[in-house]
Amino acid sequence: MGKDVLIVDDEPNIVISLQFLMQQAGFMVRVAADGMAAMSLIAERPPDLVLLDIMLPWLDGWEVCRRIRANPA
Repeated sequence: MGKDVLIVDDEPNIVISLQFLMQQAGFMVRVAADGMAAMSLIAERPPDLVLLDIMLPWLDGWEVCRRIRANPA
C-alpha cells in the first residue's frame, strides 16, 4: 500500500491535478479544502506527507503548519 498524502487546497483545479498525479505515482490521497478540515483529517490519521496551500479559508496554511509542528504524531 502506498504512502498517505494529504492535499490541502481550496482551488479545485489544483486539487484535481495533484490528486491525479499522486495517485498515478501510487500514493493514497486524502483532500481537505480548508485548514480546519485538514486538522481534523490529521488528527484522525496523520499522513506521511502534507501538500499545504498557504492561503486557505478559516485557518491559513501557516497556522496549520504551526499546529502540526506543535503536536508531532
